[in-house]
Amino acid sequence: MTFPRRRQTIEKKIQAAVIDHWRVLGAPGSLVAAIPNEGSLGQPGLTKGLPDLLVISPGHIGFIELKREGGKLSPEQDTIIGLIRSTGTPVAVTYGRDEPIEILKEWGAVR
Repeated sequence: MTFPRRRQTIEKKIQAAVIDHWRVLGAPGSLVAAIPNEGSLGQPGLTKGLPDLLVISPGHIGFIELKREGGKLSPEQDTIIGLIRSTGTPVAVTYGRDEPIEILKEWGAVR
């Protein structure tokens, strides 16, 4: 089946672009880190549905889920995002390359 692989490839490219953007324009004292959860089944400590990025910036901690244009959350992602939000922790679901960068700006992680 090629569709899921294509979706993963597009989302990996978005993730790489967002992290590269942060590496160039990251605010001092900030961190944008990938949560290496792809193919988590059977690996201790990993949970299917976790967001793609952890964002830490002065006065802010949050998560970003990256989606290609037209992408949809899986049921596991929907559940995890609901859990995160129930704790009062920000989590953004973004589409394409530009939306996550805008969130990084809002959260003070990039200049």
